[in-house]
Amino acid sequence: VEIDAFIERKRLWVKKQLVYFNQFHTCGGREIVSGCSILYLGRQYQLIITKNIQKRIVVEKNKIVLYTPLPNNHTDIYDFLTEWQQERANTVFSERLKSVVKLFEDMPVPKLKVRKLAKRWGSYLKSNTIILNPQLIQASKPAIDVVIAHELCHYYYKDHSKAFFNLLTSKIPNWKQVEDKMEQKILGAR
Repeated sequence: VEIDAFIERKRLWVKKQLVYFNQFHTCGGREIVSGCSILYLGRQYQLIITKNIQKRIVVEKNKIVLYTPLPNNHTDIYDFLTEWQQERANTVFSERLKSVVKLFEDMPVPKLKVRKLAKRWGSYLKSNTIILNPQLIQASKPAIDVVIAHELCHYYYKDHSKAFFNLLTSKIPNWKQVEDKMEQKILGAR
């Protein structure tokens, strides 16, 4: 009953948010235009491209503002946005790894690499290195934590055995719900 009441109270807000974000098309490919929608840390943002002498990107409320001297150069905008996302991925993933590795008391802190992976969010190497896909920056911090914890579990188990998933569940009990929500949001935005 409480859940139904909560949903009913939020129904109008949800409809308003859907109308607002449906007016923007998802940024895709190399042609990125002002007004398109970008996923960043699990939230939807409207990209605003503004002419300015100095190149920079600012995240404010529900907008990502990209300042550039070349607002009509799609290649330059794509490259700059991709570079910014890579930098943010390096910073955020490093922070999240430091936090999540604390759940694994007896594990040495692995090295982190951020590079594009064709079909995975992450990978664990025998050299105690985690590789994370920079596109994971689209996911929420709890979802990034699940991917990192998943890869850290590979330190103990190389395959996806029952013991592997028991360990993951012991570290992040709601990992499956977080993962499902992440994949629905990110893959649904494409």
